[in-house]
Amino acid sequence: MAKDSERRTAKILFLDGKTQKEIASIVNVQEKTIGDWVKKFGWKTEREARFGSSKKQIENIRSIISAMAEDRFCIHNRIQKAKEDGNAIDIKSLQKEAAVIDDGVSKWNKTLENLDKENKISLATKIQVLENIFLELQNYDQKIFLKTLDFQEHYLTKIASTY
Repeated sequence: MAKDSERRTAKILFLDGKTQKEIASIVNVQEKTIGDWVKKFGWKTEREARFGSSKKQIENIRSIISAMAEDRFCIHNRIQKAKEDGNAIDIKSLQKEAAVIDDGVSKWNKTLENLDKENKISLATKIQVLENIFLELQNYDQKIFLKTLDFQEHYLTKIASTY
């Protein structure tokens, strides 16, 4: 039983990006054991799927766009200051910088838009996945399955209404 608890903890740490060596130290098992678990239970594939997920990519792109917007705002303020000072050379230079940022933001927004289109999951696919989960739950524990029937109906209705 203790190994099950350690393995669950190790999996969480691995999915969070910790190294096998760090996990072994935290969970107090051999590094080889962690490596065996990673292979046996497919943790590496799961971690790669989580880190490479479209949701994570979208978060990263939004973060980049946000940082670029802040930079662009600073340049805008510097342009205003240069105008007040009558410094035409600074204005031209800053306008070029602003144009580069504007172009970058435009390209990142397009990438974001394309990612959203590519990774849209159809309602039929979502329902099929949920039905598979509910069927597995029914096979695993009939009592728990029966207790979740109201939730299942509620959740499927909620998902359907978002499309």
